[in-house]
Amino acid sequence: MIGGKHLSQRTDFTAMVRGATPDVVLTGVELLSRGLDEARPGAGDVVVVDVGGATTDVHSVVELDPEDSGLAREVVATTAVTRTVEGDLGMRWSAVSTVSEAGLDLTDAAERRRQDPGLLPDSADEIEVDEAIARAAIELALKRHAGRSKVVLSPEGRVVERTGKDLREIDLLVGSGGALRNGADGVVRRVLLPATGEHDGGWQLPRAPRVVVDRDYVLAAAGLLAGEHPEAAYALVQTLILGADE
Repeated sequence: MIGGKHLSQRTDFTAMVRGATPDVVLTGVELLSRGLDEARPGAGDVVVVDVGGATTDVHSVVELDPEDSGLAREVVATTAVTRTVEGDLGMRWSAVSTVSEAGLDLTDAAERRRQDPGLLPDSADEIEVDEAIARAAIELALKRHAGRSKVVLSPEGRVVERTGKDLREIDLLVGSGGALRNGADGVVRRVLLPATGEHDGGWQLPRAPRVVVDRDYVLAAAGLLAGEHPEAAYALVQTLILGADE
């Protein structure tokens, strides 16, 4: 987060910038999902959730089913390529609002993280707190991105009304952010997987995707390379497509 870390104050910064990080990552996610051509395919429908210190970003590339339009009514129009940036969900600067939104009794711990964004967990208890904040940020961000579905009565009869983007049948869920990349053994099972599967309330969350972590942060690099060096960019995202399940 270049603003929070004051990396953008150098006078030569604007000359170095190739694009906003969320835009660059979304380009990488599109390549991951769609590939380059038939000989170099992508992973299919993809969702990436990136939990950071100030925001939690969700990027999705999900091909829409035209046959579904007669069965469902979108409250908000959806597109195949979507990004949401949740400015109140994060590990440090936004920790207080994250635990408040999730209803967690961690206000003091969250305030310490807001006051000291460079804090590193140095005990089992602190690691557990960090994981609880990350788990909450990820699930809340995915719920806001995915929305809900419910059956309603309309003049046309019974239809499924959706308030977000249906992620239930995605092929690949990618986790990103320091909480996942640098977490203790089993962090994916404890932090990322709880946001998958069946959830009460009609939430359209991923049911049974492959799950990997972008441990080397290749999506941003692939997004930067995609325009001028597509082969190199594709080679980078292949490390996620072929990577072992978490």
